[in-house]
Amino acid sequence: MPLPFILAGAALGALFLHNQEKSHLKRQDRERHISKSGAMGRDPSELHPSGKYTQMVPGSIVACEVYNAFIHTGIVVDSNTIVELHGNGLVRAISPQRLIAQRSGTHIFIACDQSSNPIVIEESIDKAASDIFSYHEYDLFNANCYRHTWRWLCGEDRAIKSFEEFNRLLSVLAKQPIYWDRVSL
Repeated sequence: MPLPFILAGAALGALFLHNQEKSHLKRQDRERHISKSGAMGRDPSELHPSGKYTQMVPGSIVACEVYNAFIHTGIVVDSNTIVELHGNGLVRAISPQRLIAQRSGTHIFIACDQSSNPIVIEESIDKAASDIFSYHEYDLFNANCYRHTWRWLCGEDRAIKSFEEFNRLLSVLAKQPIYWDRVSL
């Protein structure tokens, strides 16, 4: 019967990918304080989160995992409020607890520098806050949370298809690698 062999192969493949991801994140943690031009920092990971914690700061960028498939982003506008584009197209102000409610992740990650200081873009606070309760057509690839978070950060309206692309753009904007550390709640 080929089915048990196929299942065993799939399980071994998944284990290999998991170990590769774990190794990648451990290397990112080890190399955190090594200054490298063009380095991407550390990715957010629910399975292997950063060991560092920090506080939310107005103007900082947060992310959480959604259904183990996507990373969702938003902007912190005050000590207990995050502005996000919800999947129904509504821009809303929510608490940190609401950000991770009904999603697969249990951690909120915040974009930080090498020393775990949040990356802060002050101009994003007013831009995000003024967008609350507005409605936008939502499209997973072209009009998603990355596009809106990016627009709040720098005023540029552009399609951003993936978190990896968003993270690269954020690294260029901040002029440094981005490390996604856990938020202390």
